[in-house]
Amino acid sequence: MVPSRPERPTRPRPDLPLAGLRVLSLAEQYPGPFATMLLADLGADVILIERPTGGDPTRRFTGHFEALNRNKRSIALDLKSEDGREVFWRLAPTADAVVEGYKPGTVDRLGIGPRQARTRLPALVYASISSFGQTGPLGARGGHDISMQGMTGLVQGDDPRPAPLPLADLASAMFAAFGVVAALLGRERNGTAGYLDVSMLDSLVSWRSTVLVSELNGLDPAPYPPLDPGYGVVENSRGKRLTLSIAGEDHQWRGLCAALGLDHLATLSTVERERDRRAIADELRSAFRKADWALLEPQLAAHGVGFGPVYDDRQITTDEQVVARRMIVDVPGDGDPPGAGSDERGGRVRVVRQPVLFDGAGGVIASRAPRLGQHTRPVLRDLGYSDLDVDALVARGVVVTHEGGRS
Repeated sequence: MVPSRPERPTRPRPDLPLAGLRVLSLAEQYPGPFATMLLADLGADVILIERPTGGDPTRRFTGHFEALNRNKRSIALDLKSEDGREVFWRLAPTADAVVEGYKPGTVDRLGIGPRQARTRLPALVYASISSFGQTGPLGARGGHDISMQGMTGLVQGDDPRPAPLPLADLASAMFAAFGVVAALLGRERNGTAGYLDVSMLDSLVSWRSTVLVSELNGLDPAPYPPLDPGYGVVENSRGKRLTLSIAGEDHQWRGLCAALGLDHLATLSTVERERDRRAIADELRSAFRKADWALLEPQLAAHGVGFGPVYDDRQITTDEQVVARRMIVDVPGDGDPPGAGSDERGGRVRVVRQPVLFDGAGGVIASRAPRLGQHTRPVLRDLGYSDLDVDALVARGVVVTHEGGRS
């Protein structure tokens, strides 16, 4: 039985892989927040440096912001002001890495970019995530995920549409998180930090390596989706759908045929199935429409056939495998959500944990996404600012604090 509420996570542990490291995030929207969320879940102290006027623009999408910014602290700081830059340069020496997501050249013009950091803080890892990278003819151009998908061959066909997932955002986020950890390891080994230039376009080009290497060298790519008729979506007479994921596994094909009573097809090899896939697929569809699925699904499992249900968003979160793996966890709140509107759950939210397990344990999710400027005062106190100093910065619009009430 699916429990009504998943297991509550514990507080952060000092034995987490990235415990003791601090990351400053100047990135908004999707790639940078996802990258720094991965680092925060594994123990890094991630401090969001947000614009005082509204913060990250995605705060208006409370689910989006909540999903990507748990385990982080927020300070609201005007980096366009001299006082704001002074705060940044007092904070930067306490950090191990900076992740920024502005258009190329922006942080350098502000005086807080990698060029200035290399002079002031040579041990600071600095990562920039941008649409096209810091160099090249398109380097200065902005762009979102759909443009990257279009340029990497993912928006094709008679009805061209992007994939229903921001692939370039996620790919660049993964490479950025990987790059930061690799750079920190390199710093431990050779004593020097590095500058990371992560491009959304480059990241998707990399993900298409198998297709592009085949194109470049006149080689045969592995088709996707596979040509095996045992790979695809089938449905019964009432419209319930299942996915089949047989891609060349002859033993699974024989199991499928046994479950469906298609003995005359069981001895077909992968090559034969691919050659006659259209006719075979028609037989499969007919057999699935006639089958009693209450009996069929256990038979498919017993025969070792790769298959699965087709879910909507809510069904994903209650699936017994997802629950058993503790992919959905509860995060305690402070009674005040990060965006507009009331929170009927008293501040508690449910989130998706990062998927890597270390000796059977995942990262710790101890706090929900912060309110804008929720940690401005404590962070500045740690830097030596008095409460009077902070009040003066608030009065000049350099920082915003959130101490009771709503941001």
